[in-house]
Amino acid sequence: SGIIIPDNAKEKPLEGIIKAISKEVEEDENALSDTEIDLINESLLILAESLRRGLEYEELFESARKDALTGLGNRRVFEERISEIMAGARRYNRPLTMASLDLDYFKQVNDNLGHQRGDQVLKLVADAFSQSIRSTDLLVRIGGDEFLLVMDDTDQKSGRILAERLCQAVDDMGVWSDANTKLGVSIGLTQWKREESLEEWMERADDILYNAKAEGRSRVNIS
Repeated sequence: SGIIIPDNAKEKPLEGIIKAISKEVEEDENALSDTEIDLINESLLILAESLRRGLEYEELFESARKDALTGLGNRRVFEERISEIMAGARRYNRPLTMASLDLDYFKQVNDNLGHQRGDQVLKLVADAFSQSIRSTDLLVRIGGDEFLLVMDDTDQKSGRILAERLCQAVDDMGVWSDANTKLGVSIGLTQWKREESLEEWMERADDILYNAKAEGRSRVNIS
């Protein structure tokens, strides 16, 4: 008689149970009857299948909350977390600053260098942004070449320092779509006003971003 051990690395939570039973059988061959062993085997297989399905669901849940290309959070993550962040800022009277980011001349990168290179550039940008921010900051890719960054417990002055660093990080990448056109990022930066809604705050950040685009690009504008 023996115990069937599911041959799947994902069943690690079952290993302790399986090893304990196996040890008991090794030490005392009469510890379990064949019927009991068959019952345990069936139970382990059912548990293994349930665990496999649970892990698959967890993976699907996580993938639905991540941008497939860059690995950053997506709009869904932003919507899930922003209300909690704003509520905490209101409760503890902490400043909140938002940066609306849009790459400059990214279309030219796609047009002149190809979409594969464009995807590579987006990954590099996302990595550069991630390395420049704190673990408490919320950075998401909204779509295309647009990103949102929310900095908790950060006023506009401190937020601008970080935003300037993000601009420099993209500039340092040295991505040229042609001899005269270099990739950059324009940023609209604004601190949350307690009386405004999320929609009003985001709209204000977007308006400031558009001003940055109109005033020369590759810059940080604030309200």
